[in-house]
Amino acid sequence: MISVIEAQDAIQKHTAPLSPETASLGAVHGRVLREPVASAEDLPAFDRSAMDGYAVRVDDPADEFAVVAEIKAGDAVDRQLLPGQAIRIFTGARLPGAGLKVVMQEHVEAHDNRIRVLKRFPATNVRYRGEDARAGEILLQAGTTLDATAMALLASVGKTSVLVSKEPRILHLTTGDEIVSPEQTPVSGQIRNSNASLISGLCRENGVNEVKHLHAPDYLPALLEIISGARPETYDMILISGGSGQGTYDFSAELFRHLKATIHFREVNVRPGKPLIFGTASNPIIFGLPGNALSHYVCFHLFIRRALDRLLGKTSPVPMPGFLAETMPDTLNSRETWWPAQASLNEGRLECRALPWKSSGDITRLPAANALIQVPASTAQLPAGIRVNLLLTRSFS
Repeated sequence: MISVIEAQDAIQKHTAPLSPETASLGAVHGRVLREPVASAEDLPAFDRSAMDGYAVRVDDPADEFAVVAEIKAGDAVDRQLLPGQAIRIFTGARLPGAGLKVVMQEHVEAHDNRIRVLKRFPATNVRYRGEDARAGEILLQAGTTLDATAMALLASVGKTSVLVSKEPRILHLTTGDEIVSPEQTPVSGQIRNSNASLISGLCRENGVNEVKHLHAPDYLPALLEIISGARPETYDMILISGGSGQGTYDFSAELFRHLKATIHFREVNVRPGKPLIFGTASNPIIFGLPGNALSHYVCFHLFIRRALDRLLGKTSPVPMPGFLAETMPDTLNSRETWWPAQASLNEGRLECRALPWKSSGDITRLPAANALIQVPASTAQLPAGIRVNLLLTRSFS
């Protein structure tokens, strides 16, 4: 049995980023950038007016000006202003020359083709060439997850196609004679399949939208037939839910052997989620997960997400310091525990509240969870106010 850190190191060592692909600007939302993007030009590309007003010379102390021209956004006018002259100019329009400032239209009195300045301020109201970025400056680093703002930035520099990570292909196999679909009414001894929905949602939240789900009974020949028929070599990751323990009907290890996978570890000193198997074959990386849903949740955020991030070419989140807002219940256990919690900012301080759970199958509190609290092995009750390590599992307010 290995530690959480050792398991994470093994995953890092035995996974590698997928080959990137080129995608058009309209198809990159949520994808991971695999190349740095630099500005091809200065931003802004020219000195332009920051507001509607009148362009005058910076060194002109006059209070009254003759309006000699008008420039709209999109016009390209070159003109040298003389003392006492002004040009009507609108927001975003290119200034006609150097050494100019813009007087806001609210600060002048206009009549016919003349203006009188009512208020003077030191601000030039000009957005100068290159003040946002210089040509050649890196604007987006490789590993950035592209959201709406990143897409807008790409558009602003004319980057209409970019190199991004391929989306990993995931095969998820649930196992167990007791598992029925969510549409069915379980009879005595049966439970509904929640793991497929959990894995699908967690993958989607982490940039993977397509997951193929299959189900197999606790019968080894049927398991092997189903996994073989799925063409496992065409997937980048295989997740096997259930059967990772040492019981009579736990066949995950047999599936690893069937797939000719090298098993890198079989147990992790973690609670919940101890019977976790990780291995690699010629193409897919493979996880055998303990069947309980809370174990799925913890194992996903500690281990599977790290593998997904590695495939996508991005950096995984690391635990950060936080503080307990309330005393935790007795947590004494021989294994390191990662406890579901609700984290929030309180006057700039990251605080968390442990969520109660009865067993590794209890998911009733998970909708409120956005973090996991790291509780070291053999740790007794944790008092309110103590500093803890927090792994955020989703955004918080």
